[in-house]
Amino acid sequence: MRPREVLSAAARAGRRDWWLILAVAVPVSLIGAGLEIVLEHYLDPSDASLSISATLAVTGVSILGTVLLSGFVTGLVGATEHGRERRSLAETVRSLPWKRLVVADILVTIAVIIGLVLFVLPGLAALTLLAVVGPVIEIERRPVLSAFRTSVHLVRHHLGLVTLLGTVPLALAAELEAVAPEPDRAGEIAGFLLIRGVAMGIVEACLALLLVELCFRLMDADRRRR
Repeated sequence: MRPREVLSAAARAGRRDWWLILAVAVPVSLIGAGLEIVLEHYLDPSDASLSISATLAVTGVSILGTVLLSGFVTGLVGATEHGRERRSLAETVRSLPWKRLVVADILVTIAVIIGLVLFVLPGLAALTLLAVVGPVIEIERRPVLSAFRTSVHLVRHHLGLVTLLGTVPLALAAELEAVAPEPDRAGEIAGFLLIRGVAMGIVEACLALLLVELCFRLMDADRRRR
């Protein structure tokens, strides 16, 4: 497997349905950014119950948006590049294993954070080995723990490729989020929404295309190896 082949396949799927993908990715990202502004600047921090509820709501919306985008992109990539049945957005919403995907997203995030807190390398290792947990659940409908084992099994045979096409882009996307201005005034709010909403929506769409295609290729390589 060559990185260029994965990138080319992801790009083909993205070019064919770019407007559909962005129609999901950008609104999801904008909603999350808007809720973050409200949480950080317009709620009374002394009201603990309200702050906790709002934080959970923002986190929940972010996770559900990520799951929806990834699931939708999985369907498009599967249909465009791998001969699977094409699904509409409504069909994707109905068919996604939401509970498993949400639980997996939370567990992956916790594992990466713990690894980064303990030492940077364990966090990067977790980010790499668990990079395709979500697509594995979406493609093969596996339970969460089985998806974790499958992701580790698929990735460990192609660590260099997954680091290049998974870990590095994910790390760069996190850095892009950090450059958004603090939305204290009207101009800063516009800049924040432009970066954390529109720009991050485009970036997350590209990441979803890349990780889904990478997962399909890793699965194909694993079947050939067997």
